[in-house]
Amino acid sequence: MSRNDKENEQSSSEHSKEPEENKVVLYDLAENIKRYKDVFGEDSDLSVRYMQHENLKMAILFIDSLVEKEIMDQHVIHVLNNQLNDIVSADEEIILSTSKTKKITKHKEVLEHLLQGYSIILFDGYPIAYAAETAGGDRRPVTESSVETVVRGPRESFNESIMTNIGLIRRRVHTPHLQIYKKELGKESKTSVAVLYIKGIAKDNIVEEVISRIDNISIDAVLDSLYIEELIEDPQRYSPFPTIFNSERPDRISAGLLEGRIAIIVDGTPVVLLVPATIGLFLTSNEDYYQRYDISSLMKILRGGAFVLSIILPGLYVALLTYHQEMIPTPLLIAVTGQREGVPFGIAIEVAIMEITFEILREAGIRLPKTVGAAISIVGGLVLGQAAVDAGLVGQGTVIVVALTAISSFTTPSYNIAITARMIRFILLILSSFLGAFGLIFGLIFLLIHLNSLRSFSVPYLAPIVPFHKGDWKDLFIRVPWSHMKERPEEISNNNKNRMESSKVDRHLNRRN
Repeated sequence: MSRNDKENEQSSSEHSKEPEENKVVLYDLAENIKRYKDVFGEDSDLSVRYMQHENLKMAILFIDSLVEKEIMDQHVIHVLNNQLNDIVSADEEIILSTSKTKKITKHKEVLEHLLQGYSIILFDGYPIAYAAETAGGDRRPVTESSVETVVRGPRESFNESIMTNIGLIRRRVHTPHLQIYKKELGKESKTSVAVLYIKGIAKDNIVEEVISRIDNISIDAVLDSLYIEELIEDPQRYSPFPTIFNSERPDRISAGLLEGRIAIIVDGTPVVLLVPATIGLFLTSNEDYYQRYDISSLMKILRGGAFVLSIILPGLYVALLTYHQEMIPTPLLIAVTGQREGVPFGIAIEVAIMEITFEILREAGIRLPKTVGAAISIVGGLVLGQAAVDAGLVGQGTVIVVALTAISSFTTPSYNIAITARMIRFILLILSSFLGAFGLIFGLIFLLIHLNSLRSFSVPYLAPIVPFHKGDWKDLFIRVPWSHMKERPEEISNNNKNRMESSKVDRHLNRRN
């Protein structure tokens, strides 16, 4: 068959209703370029550069907004110019100095690689193409996290590049056993997703379950890790408690991997997921492992107490003043009752109004520019609180209780669990306003039953409390010295549970004593 016959055959197949995945690269260079310009549109950011040497014509296609111009100029165009004299046909091996160069023949593959930032080299008279990795463009650099701040510890945080994020973890976990499973999700977005785990430490059944759930995702686009979080979490969709942990800090994710957890990185977002997650993970701060164990233990106790206080304090205040005044010391009861003289609302409505007002202020502070957001929240809270007391709409005791609740909620390290605490606080407030202390107690009992029923990839949410694992309590409510934390969490790690060799640690401690 002559070349013209082949070209006619290819052209006719192009206009037929052939499935996209079966279409091939055409022989005719002009037809190829026309085809891709038709796909992206004449006014798109698809660029074409032509090159010719004697009878060999070629063109380089790339998307301006997705490629690193310096890489393309130095490692593709410059290298091709040097090789032009030696290239007789496109069937020969073309050696480029980019990190990846692929030989492709399908129309669909060309489109996929263009959208991933590759430069495509097409030839006139040959139904093949070369894809050279030139992805780049403007990316946010690695900076300090503005959400998960620490006094002592690393300052790096993830950014929107999946390869950068994998590199940040690689720099902390120097082991060849760190496994990476990659997949593209989203029919339209083609978002790169990476699953990371340490072979021999992570449980094989949990790894298989995570990969299976990700493989079963079918969606048009994945624009953030939350898409995957909602699609792969255990079927407790109406629970307010998060069962998948997320963080912007490479050290936090690396620590989770070393415990036997699995990380999920999504291209285009700095938030990395970590599974399985237990409630203790959400109440642990990064800094707990960068301070002395006695200081960290004190901070853990204070943080846990503040978390409980942020949930029950408004409901307890309403229950005591409405139904159980005999439980309040007489001088305190007289003082609080005197402050509420002339207040037109019941105590439950009064607390609810102040709580809702503060939540509105908190949300406004987040949405406003950083330079004025914090000032508006603080000044607005002070001015509104004082004005409400002066106007006789609320009592001073209510303002104190709401302010103490808000301050306690700020000590929670994880934003997800802090939002959950805010939701539960309103539920307990409603129960306390109708049933008093009995409603508060019933609500807490139901909350514990619900927590006990939750699972994160088959791991109990309340582990190591339920089921009880004595060894894991060393890093739950307090943190014991590292020399005593010789084993990884029971419910999460595989057979390789030893963090350190006991004999060497014991010998060192004995010598020191």
